[in-house]
Amino acid sequence: MPNETKSKKDLSTEVLKKKTVDELKDLLKLEGLPLSGNKPDLIWRLQNYSGEPKPAKKWQYSQAKKDLKKALLNPISPLHKMSADEIHMSDEKYKQYPLFQTYLEDLKKCIKEEKACVEMDDLAVKMHLLSFPRSALNKRGYPHWDDHPAKKLIESDVANGLHNNYKSASEFRDTRPEYKPFPVEIIAKRVNDEVKRQKAEAVWAHKRSKVSMKNHVNNVPV
Repeated sequence: MPNETKSKKDLSTEVLKKKTVDELKDLLKLEGLPLSGNKPDLIWRLQNYSGEPKPAKKWQYSQAKKDLKKALLNPISPLHKMSADEIHMSDEKYKQYPLFQTYLEDLKKCIKEEKACVEMDDLAVKMHLLSFPRSALNKRGYPHWDDHPAKKLIESDVANGLHNNYKSASEFRDTRPEYKPFPVEIIAKRVNDEVKRQKAEAVWAHKRSKVSMKNHVNNVPV
């Protein structure tokens, strides 16, 4: 009985035409190729398949580069304690690239340059703030919220439900001197925003807890 696994290059068009569709599909299965199409499609696929492995995606667009950069940016990544050869052999994605060590060094250099640019930008911002300090009041005439003590106090008061003890935002604002520099409508808005934020945070905390418990249960040996 002839060996059906012989190379496709030995199969001429005449030989393939004499085979049934099922026989052609068997040959395609051996090569891991698609089985769809009519008989001419199957013959064409067998004759035009090179048998070479699919080339790796270009490094600059690859998932391997994205994963490597993410790992290098993580200060606790084990990659920082590994040699270039060890990193290369640590992941199948990296093994696809013969020039991996060159790519690794280039990526490290790019990350170093990016960090230097960020540091320079941060320094420029600090110098700008020193030269042109922010005014005590915003354009609307009341303090900036982001660094005002009222921000932390509202977070605490909402968490403790104190905002529910007052009929109006005006009454609530009068409970602390830190709130009084702000208009009543601003205090009301900040309270509502904080209530929404804390509710959303509680929901996500509950979901994370359920996922953690599920993972724990699944990992407990029976």
